[in-house]
Amino acid sequence: MDEVAELHGLAGRGLAAMFGGAESSEVWLTRAGVMALSGEAVADLNMLLLCQPPDEARRFLEEAMARADARGLPLVALMAPAVTAELASAAPWLGLTAAGTMPLMVLRGAPTAGPAPPCRIERVTTSEAGRAAGELLAAAFDLPLDAAMRSAGAIVGPAANAELFVAYEGETPVSTVTVSRSGDTAGIWSMATPPKRQGRGLGRALLTGVIERCRVAGVERFYLFATAAGRPLYERLGFVAIADEAVWAKGHSTQASQ
Repeated sequence: MDEVAELHGLAGRGLAAMFGGAESSEVWLTRAGVMALSGEAVADLNMLLLCQPPDEARRFLEEAMARADARGLPLVALMAPAVTAELASAAPWLGLTAAGTMPLMVLRGAPTAGPAPPCRIERVTTSEAGRAAGELLAAAFDLPLDAAMRSAGAIVGPAANAELFVAYEGETPVSTVTVSRSGDTAGIWSMATPPKRQGRGLGRALLTGVIERCRVAGVERFYLFATAAGRPLYERLGFVAIADEAVWAKGHSTQASQ
């Protein structure tokens, strides 16, 4: 199995870990892909990841879209290079619109060090911190506040298996990120710093601190799907793109367009 396919599989587990705490969530995991529906009427909170083999990925895409349509949910679909050609012809017929690309990026080992402002990093374990994370997600990605709040709450719910972190400048929450782990590999999700806080290194401080915590706990490799806005930060930290994923959306996706 190549690394892209391997990481798609791990990302599927990561999405299941995050979405599993939502009362209205639905997750399908197969060899060809993963469907993770939060139940929220927001495209960025419902995802398909499609990998290989192409014929199975196409059947999975058709079945997943039928399920999303039945629930009336918008979504974002990411297609690995191995299946892009096969699925691109089917996607428009299934109600999907091309929305550019997102690189799958990997960091092995320690992040590249760089100056960053001091901030306090806390793992979210309280409802108050969960609300702060939801507010940061809503502001960073232009999401409905109630949906972002429920999304953050699901990550720390009893059925979830992911970790949510918030960085504070003094007593003010300024950035948030979610981590899912499988063995010595961790996925980085929903890195969010509101526009008015960007450009000061706060996101870098948070992500560097969280990565170092994970490394102490035995994580050796990190992966993420980068938005255009986030990619420069990840490259400065040493992440390298290993695949350009085609992005398709049903409904408006703020993350895919950033």
